[in-house]
Amino acid sequence: RELFARPMKRERIFEWAKGFRGRAKNCFRVANQQVEGALQNQYADRKVRKRDMRSLWIQRINAGAREHGLKYGDLMHGATLANISIDRKVLSELAITEPSSFQAIVAQAREALMLRYAAPTGSAAAPAAAPAAPCPGLKT
Repeated sequence: RELFARPMKRERIFEWAKGFRGRAKNCFRVANQQVEGALQNQYADRKVRKRDMRSLWIQRINAGAREHGLKYGDLMHGATLANISIDRKVLSELAITEPSSFQAIVAQAREALMLRYAAPTGSAAAPAAAPAAPCPGLKT
């Protein structure tokens, strides 16, 4: 059995509990509970921060896309069709700092959507069919 395991644990807990209020900083039992709760919140909040940042990027991309007449979903779908593989973080930065580059990406996405959802041209072999449904929300 180790002789120094407990004092080391106590010191570590009290070090993490620095700045806590009341007995949470100097009473081991209370400090231990508070530190454990704080570490659990810290772990969960790292996940929440990622979620919040993704949400912010999507809002920025949506705002930039709507300036050019596309919705966020249509832009992302068009970018996929055009084989543009830029992640949301970079795309949101482009929307803010490089509007001309972002506009070029929007144009490529729009073109890919138009090609995908354009009405097929009538040929002699195929009978005249009803035109394909346009992409919802796409302004021509």
